This record gives sequence, structure tokens and C-alpha cells, in this order.
Amino acid sequence: MSPRAPSSPAPRTRAVSGEPRPTALRRYLPDPARLWICCCPRSWPGAGGLWCHLAERRLGAARPGGVPRIDPRAVDDLVYLPPVDEEHRAARDEVARELERASVPLLTQRRPGEAGGREEDVLDLLETLLVAGGRRLGELETTLRAAVWPLIPGLTDDPDEWEVGLAALARAGLETVLPLPLALEPADCRRLAEFTDEAGYQALFHGRRPDGRAFARAAARRGLGAFPRRPELAGSPRARFSRRAAAELAHVAELWLGLGRSEAAGQELLRASRWLDRSPHDLEALAREGNLDVLPWLGGESRRVVEDLAAGRPASLRRELEEEYLAP
Repeated sequence: MSPRAPSSPAPRTRAVSGEPRPTALRRYLPDPARLWICCCPRSWPGAGGLWCHLAERRLGAARPGGVPRIDPRAVDDLVYLPPVDEEHRAARDEVARELERASVPLLTQRRPGEAGGREEDVLDLLETLLVAGGRRLGELETTLRAAVWPLIPGLTDDPDEWEVGLAALARAGLETVLPLPLALEPADCRRLAEFTDEAGYQALFHGRRPDGRAFARAAARRGLGAFPRRPELAGSPRARFSRRAAAELAHVAELWLGLGRSEAAGQELLRASRWLDRSPHDLEALAREGNLDVLPWLGGESRRVVEDLAAGRPASLRRELEEEYLAP
């Protein structure tokens, strides 16, 4: 095989006078624990107050500067827009509209009291929970359908608060409340220490990470979903099926590992999910014709999931694991 010629550098686009330059993007492997986020802008003003960075599962912070442009040609999967203060919201919404016009999947994070928003946006409950507690969620007014409940030891991990807060969120019309255990840095813990007493302080700095499974069970008792849905992408039916199968396998792997099952088997499920996301094969046709043997990396439980989806039925393994995961 002859060596491939080096590719030419991509041409630089000249910014229009008075218009912000497109920003660089931070990339992530999309998975359910990260709400399927694939990328977010490196340069972003953020917001004051308390909010959580959904892609990195830590506290967010305000930064100097304005809202940058995002070149829609530079992204091909879910883009995350963190919250901004009121002065930047019009610019943030224009960035969102430009991405939507280009059919780029988008997750915009909003905070209680912020007007507007699409059904696909997500509400960050952190500040409300820390300042007022879950019992004040009954006063929440929102048109959004999904919220994130950050789980912090000693602060937002009280099951009694979950029950009261989830009941209020269900009455407010939310359909999904996602548990988000945060990976806190020492500086994050120092910011949060003012919201707790001595016992909470010890839990915050030295306690065990809160149980997302217990929260998911509490949400299920209220009829609320607790698993994020991966957005669809435009493209051929072949590509859409591969993406859907990859998402199903990633979700199954999260449940599998969350239930404490074989680590090796869980990692096999994750590896198969990564392969499916970039597979050039027509997986649906291969499964339908009984030819999945041509894919040596797809076997066992992963193959079972793909065969179910290709046959037009829900993945039985996902149903089994969800029932066990959410069981009392």
C-alpha cells in the first residue's frame, strides 16, 4: 500500500468584523453518565453563583469574556452550553439558534428562574437545593421537562429530601430528574462548606460518594425517569441504527457495572458501544441476515442487544437490568 499523502491544513476562516471568532471545543467520549455530551466550548463566560458543570461533574464558575461563536461545521454530536448570567443570555441563545439551524444536537443548561427554554434543555437544581432545600421545590415554575439533581455528600444526599423534592418536581411537570454524583475538588468543597454544619462538613470532605442508584429508585417511585436519552442525529438509516445500538449498549454497560456485575463483561459492553459508534457496517442488515459473526468484537451480551434492536423489539437485557436496578 502506498503511503497516504499528508493532509493539507484546514483553511482558516476570516471572522466578520465585530463578530466573535469561533471557539475551540473540549471533547468528551459521550456516555450516559455525562448526559451524552460530546463537546463544549473551551472559552465560555459561565455564570455567577452555584451551578455544576455537567460534562465534568464539578462546580462551575464565571469567567471574564463574552459568549463565543461555535462553528457548526466543527461539531457532529451533542454540544453542551453551560449557563450564563442575564447579560450574556441573548448571545447564548443566538449561538444555540445557529447550531439548531445546522441540525447540531444541543444541551443548554438553565437555572431556576430563567425564562424560556426548549423541552430538550435541562434545569440545574444545585443552587435551589443548597440555599432553600428540596422542600422549596414546590414553588418551582418551569416549562422544561428534565432537571439535574447534583448529589453531594452531606448536602443533597438526604433520602427524605429526595422524596419531598421529587414529589414537587413531578407536580411541576418534569418528566426526568437525573442524579449527578459530583467529583468535587478541594476548592469546590471549600465553596460548599458554608452551606452545612459540622456533621455535613465531615461528610462533604470525607464522606462516601452518594448512591445514584438509590436516587434513581426514588425517582422511579414518583413516575420520573432517571436515565438520559441520547439525541438522534441526521443521517442514513444505517448510521442512525448504529448510533442507537451504541447508545443502548452504553446504557446497558452503566447498569451492568452499577449492579456490581462482572467488571470484564461490563468493559466488553463499553468497548462494543465505542466500536458501534464508528462502525461502517450495515449492522441492522447483518443482524437480520444472521451474519454478525463477521464482527469478532460483537459477541455475548452485546450481540444479544443488537439482535433485539434489529428485530424491532426493545433490548431484553436493558429491561432486565433496569428492573433490577430500580427494584426496591
